[in-house]
Amino acid sequence: MIRVCDLMHKGVISCYPEDRVKELAQMMDQNQIRCIVVMDEMGEVWGLVSIMELLPFFGKDLEQIRAQEIMRPFKIEVDPQWPISEAVQLMKKKKIEHLIVIDPHAGPRRPIGILTSFDILQFMAGLNSGHFELQLKMPTKE
Repeated sequence: MIRVCDLMHKGVISCYPEDRVKELAQMMDQNQIRCIVVMDEMGEVWGLVSIMELLPFFGKDLEQIRAQEIMRPFKIEVDPQWPISEAVQLMKKKKIEHLIVIDPHAGPRRPIGILTSFDILQFMAGLNSGHFELQLKMPTKE
């Protein structure tokens, strides 16, 4: 049985609620990620900012917008031992692409990883995580 912990990205890239959205966009670009976990100083999850939360602010002054203003509040706790099928059902039901994985033994709301719809897609396609670029079929010029 494939579990959430088998497919998730271990560790998270995070920001504070008061961080500027421009900094988040730069972090996403530099780390080639699609979401950032918003956490307080104690390391507890507040929410998540994904590319989809950033897009509506195209053309606006990102220095004036804070992560806490646009984040999707954290409401769903995902255990790393869940079967992947349970995570997929949750993503479909809630229409979300990112799940924050919480360690049930590390205290309240401490993130240990992220599971994305792309991680699941890679698994479905039989691609090794991190190596998909090498396996894509590119059209040949004739």
